[in-house]
Amino acid sequence: MRLISISISHYVEKVKWALQLAGLPFTEESYIPGLHAAVTLWHTGGRHRATPVLIDDGEVIPDSTAILQHLAARYRQTWLYAHPEALVLEERFDASIGPHTRRFIYRHLFDNELSLAEIFSQDVVPAWQKRMLPLAAPMLKAGMIAEMAIYHDEAERSRLVFEAEFAYVDKLLQDGRPFLCGEKISAADITFAALAAPVILPSEYGARLPDLNSVKPGSTLPAVIEGYRNTTAGKYVQRLYRENRR
Repeated sequence: MRLISISISHYVEKVKWALQLAGLPFTEESYIPGLHAAVTLWHTGGRHRATPVLIDDGEVIPDSTAILQHLAARYRQTWLYAHPEALVLEERFDASIGPHTRRFIYRHLFDNELSLAEIFSQDVVPAWQKRMLPLAAPMLKAGMIAEMAIYHDEAERSRLVFEAEFAYVDKLLQDGRPFLCGEKISAADITFAALAAPVILPSEYGARLPDLNSVKPGSTLPAVIEGYRNTTAGKYVQRLYRENRR
């Protein structure tokens, strides 16, 4: 299996985590933002621009949720959707957490002037792409801001959206259940944890995350991240990573 990725992407992380738990070997082919689109559009016949895209024995599957459903059906990974609520929660979190934690954290990273070249220079990115990053970074940043609406007012609205989802997960976990759908891990858990990761920054994440020691002196970002880590949902994300991500 080949996984076309932007390695730091939290939607890619969701798929890598599912593949890891399924014990399915794969090769990650990672690209820097912008270049990735040429590859994904090529493989999907112009239908899909975003990562991840999984290529499995000639079959091309775009979209993280479609990929997990493919793993469940083809490789009998029934644990992903053993509970009927797992898919409902997965689709909910895809929409109400994924875009919003991403927008929020990038706004903070840009305000702290963290290097995009450093953020996207992951180990799996080919050397020739890494060499492009310092020159491409200003154009890349402008494109990301425009495409993902990484503006201060939009980031603030996104904060309210994902904080409401954190509160929703807090309530689900109040009855003492170890996982969102009961006694066993499912697609819902992987999705929530991976998509919440940008504001938790777990050390077990499947790519190198930004270093909070690199933020500007006096930045509020470390305290913001610590606040999310100390919520019930944040502690649950950290436990999932600690116990289930390698």
